[in-house]
Amino acid sequence: MRGSLAVAFVAVLAVLTVHAVTQQKLTPEPMRIDKVKDNLYVVRGPFNACAPNGCGANSVDDGLLHEAGDVAVRVTPDGVIVVDDKFAPNVPDVLEKVKSITTQPIKYLLNTHHHTDHIGGNGEILNRGIEVIAHRNIRDNIIKNKQPGPPRIVFNDQASVYLGGVEVQMMYLGRGHTNGDTVIYFPDLRTVHSGDLVIDGMPVIDYNNGGSALEFVKTLNNLLKIDFDIVIPGHGRLLTKDDVRAYVPKLETMNKRMAELVKNRVTKDQLEKQLTLDDLGWAHTVSTLTFMRSIGQYYDEVAAAMK
Repeated sequence: MRGSLAVAFVAVLAVLTVHAVTQQKLTPEPMRIDKVKDNLYVVRGPFNACAPNGCGANSVDDGLLHEAGDVAVRVTPDGVIVVDDKFAPNVPDVLEKVKSITTQPIKYLLNTHHHTDHIGGNGEILNRGIEVIAHRNIRDNIIKNKQPGPPRIVFNDQASVYLGGVEVQMMYLGRGHTNGDTVIYFPDLRTVHSGDLVIDGMPVIDYNNGGSALEFVKTLNNLLKIDFDIVIPGHGRLLTKDDVRAYVPKLETMNKRMAELVKNRVTKDQLEKQLTLDDLGWAHTVSTLTFMRSIGQYYDEVAAAMK
């Protein structure tokens, strides 16, 4: 009996310890630089609770640190090509981080999509005389959403920037997170910046700006056709091609599960409870709460496709 009580006490203590750890206040972390490969770096952070810019009046603390979009820095002998610029207030810090990497000036800034945690600093970048290049749909979304800094140079399907003997390619592979998602490819380094097509968390679909869960799968399969081994994601740690390969069947499985909920006429107020994500590893990621905000639109997309 004493042995049983001891085991029970240890079990309860373990639960209480886990609860106490999860209730600890997260410590914000500053912006930092990680080296990807020779002459290619990623600027991550700053890291805050609740959201990339910290806890607001209506935000929920999910116990995780969130960060603004990952910024890629490609150094060449004739200047620097930067991918994304985070929120507008982050721009001075981003520029200081670039200066700490190289004395070469920034010549071009490329956008992966229009969300302000990725390109909120476009206006400031343009004011500094740095040219911004983006897909046409990114510019259209920036204008539609009344954001500063619409790029002056746009492309439809593919574009390249040549600088210092280096080529950087911009590819539109289809809809997913938005209708303007652009993959930035560094062919000599076999590395891509995926924007929010791939993140260290579950995918998020911005239906108000052309996103699609069903098209997302096709777009990721197009991404896998590129010759790369490293992924700079929209948010989070560096990933590999195998991580993307694993991402696709998870998304396919989630789409099939939503189709079953539609077929069974589950009401929208029950979707969050009944869409199983635990076994996919997506029930508690930095993007799960954001995903849930559009779960009703996700239902509508899948329902329309089944008619």
